[in-house]
Amino acid sequence: DTEWGPEKWNANYRTNRQVVVDTGTSPCKAECPAHIGIQGYIKLASQGRYTEALELIKHENPFPAVCGRICPRKCESACTRGDVDDPIAIDDIKKFIAEQDLSKENRYIPKVKHEYGNKIAIIGAGPSGLSCAFYLTIDGYKVTVFEKEKVLGGMLTLGIPSFRLEKDVVNAEIDILKELNVEFKTGIEVGKNVTIDELRAQGYEAFYFAIGAQAGRKLGIDGEDAEEVISGVDFLRKVNLGEPLRLNGETIVIGGGNVAIDVARTAARIGASKVNMYCLENRAEMPALDEEIEEALAEDININNSWGPKKIIVENGHVVGVEFQKCIYVFDENKRFNPKFDENETIVVKAGLNINEI
Repeated sequence: DTEWGPEKWNANYRTNRQVVVDTGTSPCKAECPAHIGIQGYIKLASQGRYTEALELIKHENPFPAVCGRICPRKCESACTRGDVDDPIAIDDIKKFIAEQDLSKENRYIPKVKHEYGNKIAIIGAGPSGLSCAFYLTIDGYKVTVFEKEKVLGGMLTLGIPSFRLEKDVVNAEIDILKELNVEFKTGIEVGKNVTIDELRAQGYEAFYFAIGAQAGRKLGIDGEDAEEVISGVDFLRKVNLGEPLRLNGETIVIGGGNVAIDVARTAARIGASKVNMYCLENRAEMPALDEEIEEALAEDININNSWGPKKIIVENGHVVGVEFQKCIYVFDENKRFNPKFDENETIVVKAGLNINEI
């Protein structure tokens, strides 16, 4: 029952520990993986102080324009306004704040706090590596980012379709790092093209490895090593790099998450005559966001719930179909992932390409 007043307000809770002690952290901020001062930037935005709002966001998240497009919005699920009517459109507000900066001629460049001069090498230019580069540079270190691909952004660029996250937006966020004098070296794989010892000899004193975890997982079923079977991560990477990958005929996507939805919608865009998704979960259990599922259905993607792959059928070295078995449940009584199948209820679906995203 704390009485609020001007002396109690601070846009960034982290700079006012007494407020945290007295009132606790807001549910939206507590639920946010980046722990952004949500209540602060909403207040600042309501006053038209967009640059200050952006500065507050970037204390914890250097890429609000990106997150404004792909964030799962856990903050909105926790918003207590939802108990009254609808949650505050937190993500849209963050996106709006970021858009104000993207459209400005002179964008917000954070001030560098110190000038240490120590050289630090970051291996990997994905979200983790870029975030590290952002904060180390602001703190005063000389940062160089090494990336084995020819493009920057990691999974932001290679793992998310352009219809969900435009490449121009990713590049615009990276431009701020370039303005901060972060050096980028692409097409260089550390450990292959250059060693850590060689980098030490060049004066680098510390290293941050942000090499990612982009590899897809195996299903553990017969036939998955056939040529026409590809992981969702590899599929999206090839499409985003512009590698020739044309689909003809029917395509099966195995999985029920957001990435599986991305894969299915991408497959439909590059030539698949029909896309069928099969996932273990029932409709209510699917990990994909409701709006993602609705967009897939609107694009005539067929979603088949409660089916698990039993084997991929291969004839003469080529995939001709997939056998599925009915999934009775995905999680056991202890809420652990432990799917149970009815092996007597099976179907065979013909396919020309099988994409696994589990």
